[in-house]
Amino acid sequence: MTSGNNFSFVYAKSVVKDVEKIHSLDRIRIKEQIELLSAFPLVQNIKRLTNHPLADFRLRVGNYRVLFDVDFDNRKLFILKIGHRKDVY
Repeated sequence: MTSGNNFSFVYAKSVVKDVEKIHSLDRIRIKEQIELLSAFPLVQNIKRLTNHPLADFRLRVGNYRVLFDVDFDNRKLFILKIGHRKDVY
């Protein structure tokens, strides 16, 4: 977890299975981009999702998407799903 004024991360249990399915090079890029999310909302490649049943935001990392919610009061990011763009929407 990250401290200070930055956000900390909470991962859904299903994210572990999601990540296991991803090629190792893509996995490294996704991990780096997730770490940059601690400076939310000052991050590129973020989009607010409308009418998505699982998450409010998405982070684009190549052909992969990281779906997450934000708890502004407690400074936490909930990483809910990681997957190929054709599978997460």
